Amino acid sequence: MTIAPGSSAETGPAGGLPREAADRAAWASILADVAVVTVTPFSGDLQSVDHAGLERNLERLIHGGVKVLVAGGNTGEFAALSQEETVEVVRTHARVARGRARVIAGVGYRLDQAVELGRASIEAGADGLMVHHPIHPYASEAGLVTYYAALADALPGVPLILYVRGPQLTADGVRHLAAIESIVGVKVGQPDPERFAGFVGAAPDLAWVCGVAEAWAVPFWRAGAIGFTSGIANLAPERSLAVLAALKAGDLAKAEALVDRLRPIEALRAGRGDANNVAVIKAAMDRVGLVGGGLRPPLSTLEPGDQAELIRILDELELPS
Repeated sequence: MTIAPGSSAETGPAGGLPREAADRAAWASILADVAVVTVTPFSGDLQSVDHAGLERNLERLIHGGVKVLVAGGNTGEFAALSQEETVEVVRTHARVARGRARVIAGVGYRLDQAVELGRASIEAGADGLMVHHPIHPYASEAGLVTYYAALADALPGVPLILYVRGPQLTADGVRHLAAIESIVGVKVGQPDPERFAGFVGAAPDLAWVCGVAEAWAVPFWRAGAIGFTSGIANLAPERSLAVLAALKAGDLAKAEALVDRLRPIEALRAGRGDANNVAVIKAAMDRVGLVGGGLRPPLSTLEPGDQAELIRILDELELPS
């Protein structure tokens, strides 16, 4: 893959929102929101990305009030995309979102690949990068800190949001990460509010985001989260934004009640050992007239019983099916 030079400019693509570089105060404001991890619709044979369908989905999200879009997240099947496809997905997000929403691009894998993809994604119009947790069975805390520091050194001025999913990091490690100026926030993808609170206390200057969606938004909010990521918002952004509004208003009881209505679909996503996670969202999007589409292996479509349960849940949520 040929990489275009990275950009350290403080303005986004022509006509876009200003790019804050690695300004932590600015990014704390940006990430105090619902960050929608968008799906990647594929062509019928799964051989290419359906960019027209992606544009349609993105317009729906932006018209629904979404201000933060994550391209190339796990819900977007990042692991099934080539680097070239990922950059093109980012480019489509940036083109559609221009002047209306922020775009955070997923990067990951081997360090040189993450650097290469990061440069290309910023050049394609991303405002910042979400760094997937490195896939390695023997990753250590010291190794993770070295990985993130090297990525920051290679991409000076580019805002980095870390996606933490493994058990390696401690509060001490988080303090080391907070010393890396390019790191502006952390998405924690494990349902452990107590551990999350310890991280927030160790590095309060970073923007801390609940990475386990609406179901954990309230306890993470109590632990210091300023926002949360969502897959359900691909389907019904207004529901997710209502949860955030209740949290910001301090009405945690209302937030819990709103989350309770969404728990059945989250429970279905957790089915079959989490294998349903993306399949539920894509199938639901297809049912309500958006563009979900098929899934690339090793993901698979819903079993018939789960499909029937999804239709029942959509009816209960009063979403068209």
